[in-house]
Amino acid sequence: MLTIARKFNPGLRAALLGAAGALLLAGMAQAEAVCAFPSPPKVLAEQGEPHAKGSRLLQTWEFAEAPVWWSKAEPAGYGAFRARAKRLARETDPVKLLGQTPSANNRLVAENARAWIAPATCLEKLLQDRRSDTFSAPTEFVSLVLRSADGARLRVYFYTVNQDGIGRASPISEPAAADHQAGWTVLGALHNHNFHPGDARQNSPLAPSLPDAQFNVNMAREAGLQSAWITNGLHTAHIPASAFGAMEDE
Repeated sequence: MLTIARKFNPGLRAALLGAAGALLLAGMAQAEAVCAFPSPPKVLAEQGEPHAKGSRLLQTWEFAEAPVWWSKAEPAGYGAFRARAKRLARETDPVKLLGQTPSANNRLVAENARAWIAPATCLEKLLQDRRSDTFSAPTEFVSLVLRSADGARLRVYFYTVNQDGIGRASPISEPAAADHQAGWTVLGALHNHNFHPGDARQNSPLAPSLPDAQFNVNMAREAGLQSAWITNGLHTAHIPASAFGAMEDE
């Protein structure tokens, strides 16, 4: 077809070559859109040896907004976590996990599973299981994801404590609230519920605990939080702020 265009219509040939080049560049860009942070985080606060019980870490990244963050792309080596979850947790179906403990919040998320639960995104996977082995030394984290006023950049805060439960969350909520006042949108509050095989109460339900629900309500009121995201590294529940009032929080 390009040969015919060269013979009979040089303008058409140039247009076709231009379109082909654009497709090639788009394909190359897609191939290069790997699921990885473009630079190391900036550490804002750190206390204790990273693997010591109760140690704390607050850090942040800022990078360009891009479709890859919201895609199903996986970080390098993430298959190892997926394989361990399959082998050790055995049950990974998110609705079945919610049914292991009949709490009001678990039931509400299960009832809305089709709309709220989806495979974890690239960004959620990058933040999951960062400092220790989820299965041998589970830790919890909360992360706040913000978008700049012009929509061009994301800012991510990550706060973790090496124990089950975060406790006081002001180290991460206060800087995010200040950013909100400066024009940033608080898109989501990401929190992990790890797999605890044999412990139905804690075994990765993708629903907020009472403290989680209270944190979400407070962040919506103080910083315009749009959605609460609860992940186990395989699936994530994305709960809209409009549903926060229906959650038990005390």
